[in-house]
Amino acid sequence: MVYNLNLNYINSVGESILHFFNPNLKYEQRITRNWFLIQPIPVFIISFIYITFLIVSYIYINYNISNENKKKLTTSQKQVADASKNAKSNNATNSNATGSILQQVVPIYNLIQFALSFIILVFVIYEGKKRNFYFYYNEFDASRKEIAFWCWIFYLNKVIDFFDTILIVLKKKWNQFSLLHTYHHFTVFIIMWINTAVGYDGDISYIIGVNSFVHCVMYFYYFLTSIKVRVPLLFKASVTYIQIVQFFSIIIPDIPIVYLNYKTPYPKRLIELSFYYTISLLILFLHFAYNTYFRTKLKKA
Repeated sequence: MVYNLNLNYINSVGESILHFFNPNLKYEQRITRNWFLIQPIPVFIISFIYITFLIVSYIYINYNISNENKKKLTTSQKQVADASKNAKSNNATNSNATGSILQQVVPIYNLIQFALSFIILVFVIYEGKKRNFYFYYNEFDASRKEIAFWCWIFYLNKVIDFFDTILIVLKKKWNQFSLLHTYHHFTVFIIMWINTAVGYDGDISYIIGVNSFVHCVMYFYYFLTSIKVRVPLLFKASVTYIQIVQFFSIIIPDIPIVYLNYKTPYPKRLIELSFYYTISLLILFLHFAYNTYFRTKLKKA
């Protein structure tokens, strides 16, 4: 009984969030309402699992760093260290085995992500062309399924993107386990759930298209590096710069709607959500770009 009440409460919270962002779209009008992972409960379960994974990974990272800082052994500890050499050797063997598996899995994963992003990009452009869509300020028709379907596939891809975090932890690339990475992956999943539930037509097609293009470039770069191809630093930097340009291309058209009350068919609260969220991403990516590509150059100079 209590379990059912809790689930009902969680569901009602989720539905309240969706209603807030598009109050004019009734539940029975939402064509995606019964599609896979659109109901609030599974969304909250996935969110809980991912946040738990982040917390456990953060503790594990700090534990590892702490152990590395305590590697200076005293004379009395040397005998213990010698006795544990065999155990360490076994751990190293296991680590090498994991690394070998990842070397085979990661390129395939990157290729799948590239292919999926490319397919989404092509079909979103195709569906937009059929309806004579421009980049922005397009009609919003909640009864149409064409763009809604690709919005849903794009949203499901955000679930697959969580494997990026898992791979970072497995490869022990602790420098990549950053606020930028974790914040971006978690929040874009929530944002796209909201859009797929109540904002799956109209201007969302541009965001899906431009982000899929960025992901094509990004995962192609990841694929090259995963098969040990030496990629110029300029290519790596261009991935970040393309993302930054993408954010500006989303923010600028939203300014007249958010601040000048320009009327557009797309739900205004969803536009405001996209506007302020994209600004937060822009700040984080600019900070990353400065630290990665400019700060090091200034230090060398």
